Amino acid sequence: MQVVEHLTANFQGRDFVVGDIHGWFKPLQAELDAVCFDPAVDRLFSVGDLINRGPDSVACLELTRQLWFHAVRGNHEQILFNWLAEPGSVDVDAWMAYGGRSWLGAGPEHFFARNPQVRALAESLSASMPWVIELSLVDGRKLAISHSTLPDASWLDLQLRLSHEEALRDYILWERPVKSPGFARCIEGVDLCVHGHVIVPEIIRRGNGVYIDTGAALFDSRYKTSETVPHPRITALSVDELFQVPEAGYTLPA
Repeated sequence: MQVVEHLTANFQGRDFVVGDIHGWFKPLQAELDAVCFDPAVDRLFSVGDLINRGPDSVACLELTRQLWFHAVRGNHEQILFNWLAEPGSVDVDAWMAYGGRSWLGAGPEHFFARNPQVRALAESLSASMPWVIELSLVDGRKLAISHSTLPDASWLDLQLRLSHEEALRDYILWERPVKSPGFARCIEGVDLCVHGHVIVPEIIRRGNGVYIDTGAALFDSRYKTSETVPHPRITALSVDELFQVPEAGYTLPA
């Protein structure tokens, strides 16, 4: 099981980080086209939640086969991995209601019986997909990428604990502390952290954490939530742009 993936600096091209994709492959491609993404030299890092809700979850999952694409696992991937390991541990009806039906149809058992190659990919990812990516930058800075958040701790301490604390791994997939009034958190030992999971009307920064899920999950109106996001979109930012995001001046709805 790979918990933290360490990746070296890109001296040939640019690095981008993208928010939750949720099965919307074509809008992702449009975003990459808009920044003239070059897969020969550029790289794309995902904060997780590649699947569910949109129509192209398989295509989004298969991005993990590309050398230029790197993703941490999100809570939606973890639900899939849990089902693969122990089907009885997952509430399949809830999974389907919250976006699984968009690609799994009647349910995962029927889908994977018809698509064994997708099952093989998912089973491989369940062992290899990291919870956190540490990305080294050309100028010596470090970027940490995880799905929902990281708790108050040093970066070194977190790396040591993640491999043997299941509760901590669950925390960084599911919790939403950024929605708490006054939340600001700085992780010592890393220059910037990037997260998704919490839908924000625009990219925000809290301490040294940047939150970039701008609402692909809301493209299909059946999944709209209480968040006020008038123009949901997929956002991909270059690493340089991430470091320029200012502290936000508004409070997220609880």
